[in-house]
Order: sequence, then structure tokens, then C-alpha cells
Amino acid sequence: MPRRPDFFIVGAPKCGTTALTAYLTQHPQVGMCERKETQYFAFDLYPKFARAKGRPWISQDEYLSLFAQAQDKQRIGEASVWYFYSSAAPREINEFSPESRIIVMLRNPLEAVPSLHSQFVFVGIEPVEDLEEALALDEERERLGTPPLFPPRSYRSAARYSEQLKRYLSVFGRERVHIVVYDDFRRDTIGAYRETCEFLGIDRDFVPRFEIVNPNKRVRSRVLRNLVRFPPTPMRRALHRVSSKRFRRQAGSLLTRLNTRFEPRSPTPPDVTDSLRPLVADEVAALKALVDLDVRSWLDAPVGDSSEPPA
Repeated sequence: MPRRPDFFIVGAPKCGTTALTAYLTQHPQVGMCERKETQYFAFDLYPKFARAKGRPWISQDEYLSLFAQAQDKQRIGEASVWYFYSSAAPREINEFSPESRIIVMLRNPLEAVPSLHSQFVFVGIEPVEDLEEALALDEERERLGTPPLFPPRSYRSAARYSEQLKRYLSVFGRERVHIVVYDDFRRDTIGAYRETCEFLGIDRDFVPRFEIVNPNKRVRSRVLRNLVRFPPTPMRRALHRVSSKRFRRQAGSLLTRLNTRFEPRSPTPPDVTDSLRPLVADEVAALKALVDLDVRSWLDAPVGDSSEPPA
């Protein structure tokens, strides 16, 4: 029986999880899942992701096979940002791996929400490219539903961190949940990294290469993007007949890289920032009350670009 993962980076989205995963992957005592974002335990979000995959969800054996190269490591981990949003994931993770530890990353919604919108536009699941117009649809989407493949009920719901954190605390307890604030991670990456190593019980003195990971992206061609991500059914069937899953994944990754340009996100319009401030104020108060986390700096922090740390 293969060993199961014993720690999970659960989100939140656009809060530095890709960078932290990349840095932990370099640690000689850590083995990470060969794929980020399996969303395996987010059962309640399966309808969205199942359509995105275009195939049945993976079995437990297939999931565990993603850790085949990590079996000799002291710690085995997985990272999927929508676990944090999922109502089902905390309970499912705990039942699957009862001794597991949880890593949560939080970022000022004034930065995280625009960054999430930019990401959704890039991958083609947000049809409204103007940020202000997209956020104006939040209330309507809460009532009527979001576009296909769009995991949260709305952008604002994705940034209600206290509600999501409370679910993890109720299942895992405070001692098994490690919280990393993006501002700290960006300002003192090595310090935040070492604190995470201590939480996992691994050597804190190993220093990985701290390279910028997952900067803001835009597509060169929407047509090519849609063809790669959402191929017509006849094309998909033909490809499945003549190619392996590995080849299709590699070809898709190559085409996506060729179709990507990296550039800073446009500054957030002041009206959008003002519209998000009530949410930020609520979260600042709720996180303080819940875990004594002081993020008052979110209330007046300048909004930067969407580059993952280190800046």
C-alpha cells in the first residue's frame, strides 16, 4: 500500500501557493504530488471540474499514483487551491489522511480578487474581461450561478477567508493548521519558508532557489487558447484515438506556453478597490477574532501587481 500524502496546501487562490509548492518541491525531505491542482477532495465542486477535465474523475488508485516518486521522502504533500473553498474537502482530507497537516495562504482581497479575475480571463472561464463589470455581476451570479468551469459562487465569496478557515479549524484544530500571510511571504520569503518547514518538522536550514513563480499572464490568441482547452468533440475523439494521455498533456502544455505572454496586471480602478473595502474590513475583523491574526494593513495597503513572491 503506497504512503498517502500527509500535508496539504489548500489555498486560497492567487495567494502564493504555486510559489510555496515550487520551493517545497526542492526540499530533499519533501515529495510533492506530480500535479498541482488535482482538486481530488473537493467533491462538492466536481460538476465544475469534471466538465473542465472532459472525463470521469480519477480513482483513488490514480490519485495515489501521482505520489509514486515521493514514497521515500519524510513528508508527502499535495496542493490544490480550491480545497480551501470546498465545503467537502476538510472532512474528506481528514478521513483520508487522519494525521495530515494543513497549510493555508491568505492575501489581501484588494490584490487577490483582481488577480483571480485575471487568471480566469487567461484560462477562458471568465467571459467578462473588464474587472469592474465582472465584479458587478457577483450578486447576480450568487443567485443564478456562475459561468461553466467557474469554481466559486462569486469573486467575493472566494475571498471570504474566515468562513473557509473556520471549516478547517473545526476539523483539524489550530495546531494542525499553519497560516501564511502573503505579505509576509513576499517581504521575508526565507523566513516564511523556514516557519513552514518547522511546521512540517523538516530541516529549516535547506534554502531553495527563490525564483518568481506564476507571474501575471495574458493569452496571445484566444482562438488557440480555446482550441487547446476546449477542443470540439470530433477533434477530441480523434486525438484520443491516435495519441496517449501523456502526449496530449505535453502538447497542450507546450501550446499554452507558446500562447502566453507575461506582463503586469493593470492597476485596479479606484472604484473597484472601494467596492471591495467592506469585504476587506469584515475579513480583517473576523480573522482577528478567529485566530488572532492581525492583517489590519490590508485596509490601506497599496495594490500591486500579481507576481508571486519573491517580488
